[in-house]
Amino acid sequence: MQVRFKFTLKIMGLFLPIFLAACGFKPMYGQNSASGAGLAQIMANIQVDQIRDLSGRQERLSQLLQNNIEDRISPLSKGGEINYLLKANYEVEERGYGIRENESVTLQNLKLTVAFSLIDIKSDNSIMNGTARALVTYDLVQSDFSNKVARETSLSRLSEEAANQVVTRIGTFLSNNQKVP
Repeated sequence: MQVRFKFTLKIMGLFLPIFLAACGFKPMYGQNSASGAGLAQIMANIQVDQIRDLSGRQERLSQLLQNNIEDRISPLSKGGEINYLLKANYEVEERGYGIRENESVTLQNLKLTVAFSLIDIKSDNSIMNGTARALVTYDLVQSDFSNKVARETSLSRLSEEAANQVVTRIGTFLSNNQKVP
């Protein structure tokens, strides 16, 4: 029985790359991608403008989003000229639910919406617009300090999720629509 299972795994391991190639799968950043390793360099040449909330203020969440996007968008060092500018702003919605008998809220929802635009520096035109959304729920307890820590942790998780979405969408767009050297 085990020999048969191992044989099946080996066969699947041999044919899996063929099946993936047949369905059109190609890695975004790898050597086998349609654009080669150049996509990572193009992503490294994106400058991230200061991220602000809808009222134009910079807050701690602005810094978290900025850092998370920059870390994910250009893990390589900035070596070339800046070709694109990423502009983004965000909105956070808070809603409480899970009401107790004394009408106090037991759960808090945080929803982060990030609207972003990728601008071609040479033409000063927006080549891509998008929206990333993330949602997190946390428990509210009797301790104000615990609630504050839970909120800050939730905001950090929201910024990571939204940054992942933004960078993935930009990478996919550039991979499918740009000529890479």
